[in-house]
Amino acid sequence: MRRLLLHRRPAALALLVATTLLTTAVLVVGPDASSAPAGSHATTAAADLTPVSSLQMAPEIASYRGYVTQKLVLEASEVQLLATAIAAGQVGPARAAWLTAHLTWHRIGGAYDAFGDLGLAIDGTALRLQDGILSPQFTGFHKVELDLWQNGDLAAAATDTATLLRDVDELAGKFPHESISATELPLRTHDILEDALRDELSGDDDYGSGTDMAAVEADVDGTRELLSLLAPVLNPGAPHLEATATNELNKLDAALAATQTNGQWVAVTQVPLAQREQVDGDIGAALETLDLVPELVQVKGLTT
Repeated sequence: MRRLLLHRRPAALALLVATTLLTTAVLVVGPDASSAPAGSHATTAAADLTPVSSLQMAPEIASYRGYVTQKLVLEASEVQLLATAIAAGQVGPARAAWLTAHLTWHRIGGAYDAFGDLGLAIDGTALRLQDGILSPQFTGFHKVELDLWQNGDLAAAATDTATLLRDVDELAGKFPHESISATELPLRTHDILEDALRDELSGDDDYGSGTDMAAVEADVDGTRELLSLLAPVLNPGAPHLEATATNELNKLDAALAATQTNGQWVAVTQVPLAQREQVDGDIGAALETLDLVPELVQVKGLTT
C-alpha cells in the first residue's frame, strides 16, 4: 500500500521564535518546563531534545495499528448497515447510517493519503478528476452522499455503497499487515486538522449532506487519539504541549457544537460568519501547537 508522508514545515527553531513573537503564550520545551509560569509555555531550542528511535516508537506504532484496525472493523459493519437501509428504501435511515459511517472514517484519521489509493477510493472527492462527478474514479462516501442528498437515487446509492463496502473490507484486510513509518504518527497528529481546514471548513467536500462541521469534530477525535498515543515520547521534552493542545481541541469542539441549528448540523456556508470565524480561529490555534509535534519527535529509522 502506498504511503505519502509530506513534511512541509519550517525549521523548529524558526517556528518557535515566530510563535513567541506573535503570541503572548509560548510553548514549554525541554527540562526547564516546570519553571514556567502557570498557563504559559516558555521555549527552549528543539535541538535540546534527544531523537527517538523506531524501536522506542514501537509501542506507539503498535497502539496506532490496533486503533485503526479496530476502527476499520467498525467501519465495515457501519457501511453494511448503510447498505441495508438503502436496500430497504429508507432514505432517512440511510442518510443517518451514512453519517455514522463517515464520521468513523474521520476518526481513523486518514489525512494526506494515509491509506494510498484505497483511501482515495473510500473518501476521495471529484475535484481533481477530469470528468468530475461523472468520472468512474469518483467512488466512496462522497459518491454515496451525492446519490442520497442531491440525486435522490437509491439504486445508484446501492451500487456505490457495495463498491464502498468492498474497498473498506479490502483495507481492513490489508492494514494490519502493512508497514508503518515511525515518522507517520507525529506528522499525522498535525495533518488531520490541516486536511479538515483545507477540505471541510472550505466546504469543498460537501456533496449535499451539510455535515462538514460534524466531520471536523470527528477529526478532532482522531487527533486526540494520536496525541494521547504520542504522549510517552512527547512529554519528556515538552511536558506542557499535550495539555495545551487538549485545551485548544476542547475549545474547537465547543465552537463546532455551537454551529448546530436546533441540534442539527448545517452546511459550512450556512454557518453565521461570527461562528465560522470562531471555528477558524480555534482550529488555527490548535494547528499552531500541533505543528510542533513532528519537530519535537525526531525519529531515527523508518518502519515497524
